[in-house]
Amino acid sequence: MKKSFVLAAVAGLATALPSPDFGDIELFNVTEGEFEHGDIQARARGPWNGPVMDISFPDPTLLIEGKVWYAYATSGGSTGHIPLATSNDGNKWTWTKKDALPDVGSWIDPSNRGIWAPSVFKNDKGKYVMYFSGKRNGARRCVGVATADSPAGPFNVTDKPFICDDAGGGIIDPVQFDDGNNRWIIFKVDGNALGGKTTCTGGPKTGDYKPTPIRIQRVSRDGLTLQGNPKTILNHNGDADDGLIEGPAMWKRRPGSYVLFFSTHCYNSDKYDIQYAWATSPDGDFAHRKTLAKSGPNQPIYGPGHMDIASDGTTIAFHGRDKPGNPKDTKRRMYIGKIKFPEGDYSEGIKVINYQG
Repeated sequence: MKKSFVLAAVAGLATALPSPDFGDIELFNVTEGEFEHGDIQARARGPWNGPVMDISFPDPTLLIEGKVWYAYATSGGSTGHIPLATSNDGNKWTWTKKDALPDVGSWIDPSNRGIWAPSVFKNDKGKYVMYFSGKRNGARRCVGVATADSPAGPFNVTDKPFICDDAGGGIIDPVQFDDGNNRWIIFKVDGNALGGKTTCTGGPKTGDYKPTPIRIQRVSRDGLTLQGNPKTILNHNGDADDGLIEGPAMWKRRPGSYVLFFSTHCYNSDKYDIQYAWATSPDGDFAHRKTLAKSGPNQPIYGPGHMDIASDGTTIAFHGRDKPGNPKDTKRRMYIGKIKFPEGDYSEGIKVINYQG
């Protein structure tokens, strides 16, 4: 069966979309930035120039502060609770070998200190805030909050978790979003951890899929206090998504035009991908789903997913593997790419870059 790494999504008919903004997003220039560190070697360049770093760096998130770029990732064993890399241009990266979150706090289960999917931003008071997912002692995963005076940390975790949902399966993949007026937190309710039909489950198998909704909730401008109630903005489409969506990130194209990026299928599957959907407000109902990136042997990138978009509005980071089937000798490495949003009337044609294997 042929597979492809799709670098632009196919637009629907113009009459099916309520706004020209609800068009194709193009992904291009997926490159390897030269990785600089004495005992870590950059991989040989391939058709898509290979990964940015030859270390495990899953669920990457980006922060630009002045002229310095920061990249944070999910726990990676020897890379610490929150591994940290820096760059002066967003292409050439240095793994700092520093743990941005050396102390995970008192509420984290001491037997499971894996910290997942951080999101870091600078609030209006000049403090750096990190959202992350950690397993609560004797319970399921919750959103945690940590603050620091520097983007490199060390970040200090608050005494209590920020958001929990044990009945729903826990919460993972928190990410911040600022629409220019309101600040929000977006997260996934980890329903597949309860079991169900999906292949990516931590619980008993059943005949039905569990909900894995992406939800959004307003927070205070400092990012430290919840406001209002959470709202579901997207859920999986059953078999088409293997009963799972996760890894949200949001961007404001312009007033009335918001895009939600997310991944579907199981993270260790070659079907793992990056999709996006559109809405007219951050807490709207996101629809008009399209695919931004999926596995393909010619690049080679397998299971691309869990992307973040930098504040420049064009640079994205995501992880992927270099071999199919998730063998033990592969890693989820960080890739950097560029995206281009639709301009004008998207009905002028379909723009797809599709490399067949």
